Amino acid sequence: MEAKDRLIFPLDVSTHDEAVALVDRLDNVSFFKIGLQLLLAGDLYGLLARMRAARGGQGAVFLDLKIAGDIGNTIIEFVRGAGRLGARFINFVEAADAAITTNMLAAGRAARGEATVPQFLAVPLPSSLGRAGDPASDVDGYIVGRGRAMLAAGCDGLVVSGSAIGACRRALPDAVLVSPGVRPAGAARDDHARWTTPAEAVRLGADYLVVGRPIRNARDPRDAAQRIIDEIDAASG
Repeated sequence: MEAKDRLIFPLDVSTHDEAVALVDRLDNVSFFKIGLQLLLAGDLYGLLARMRAARGGQGAVFLDLKIAGDIGNTIIEFVRGAGRLGARFINFVEAADAAITTNMLAAGRAARGEATVPQFLAVPLPSSLGRAGDPASDVDGYIVGRGRAMLAAGCDGLVVSGSAIGACRRALPDAVLVSPGVRPAGAARDDHARWTTPAEAVRLGADYLVVGRPIRNARDPRDAAQRIIDEIDAASG
């Protein structure tokens, strides 16, 4: 992968027009994340189609909707529709009953068939949290354990941050690792309890890096994105 394909920018805005304007402005970024904020704007399929048209069918999308369970037919149709419109990743979370998670992921894999995308990700522990408020607990071990269970249930990869990137890469070498909580040196940590610089995340073993506010809030967002892409490239060599 080229460095520019490893940076994921979250479109944390409220309207489709704002999202497409950011896609146009960040012409050096090829991967975008859509979360719950844009879901409220409605017509998710329409937004994906606009983004795909804006990039001439190129680039990729991460649907970070944290789906926690639904009937198999609904999951199948959602995965098929998302795949047709270029979604690379879809984020799932564990349901209270493990059978719900297993059945949901089985439906997703059935919808995907022989294709390699969309891939299914899980979040063992959000980057804004420690474990149960206990700073002495083995957070990395907890993340690896939950991550292993989600991969066994049918996920393709994990969303992990901080030192857990390295722990998961060592314990789960074939997993796709997507890392939020990435901040350039000197940038504010915001609400991330566990974070790394772009170079550190790459060296620990992250495949993809999610960087939002340091780019969006920069005086020149395109230039800020390019500096991160260049750092990824340097750390990958």
